[in-house]
Amino acid sequence: MTRNQWIAIAGAPPAMVVVGGPDASHPYARSSFDLPADSTGDRLAFAFKWLLVPGLTLLAGVVVAGRRSLIPDAIEGTRMPASHALEINLRYNQHTLEQTVRAIIAWTGLALAPLREQLTFIPVMAALFGVGRLTFRVGCLLHPLGRAFGMVLTALPTSIAFGWLIAHALDG
Repeated sequence: MTRNQWIAIAGAPPAMVVVGGPDASHPYARSSFDLPADSTGDRLAFAFKWLLVPGLTLLAGVVVAGRRSLIPDAIEGTRMPASHALEINLRYNQHTLEQTVRAIIAWTGLALAPLREQLTFIPVMAALFGVGRLTFRVGCLLHPLGRAFGMVLTALPTSIAFGWLIAHALDG
């Protein structure tokens, strides 16, 4: 493995520790969030409320890209702009869009899960998503290899949710 590969991989374990830390099933976590009534509509509304976090991270990236696209070396609108900062922002937006779509699918699936108490995982995942996107963005700005922590912090909770949903679908 190259030095750069080792640097990129080094960001993943700390993010895994952070993802493994919050215990949404802990009684404190259950009492921290007002769970909705046990109806499909209320559960979906709860999930969609928390989907504002991914939506706002995407909106922030779009606003920054819109402002940067007016810079003279980026105004052509090419896929590979001369502005390095705009290129980083476009990559951020693409990755955030991908992660937002994954979150919409997974969080909606969790909202419809049989156990109402599992809804507490959604706000925890929203917090991890927001912090993950912020650290991904900062990591990209510092050094392209610095984005691993934020990438894992964003993607791992959703991947775990997909794993749970798949296991639950196979059981039922």
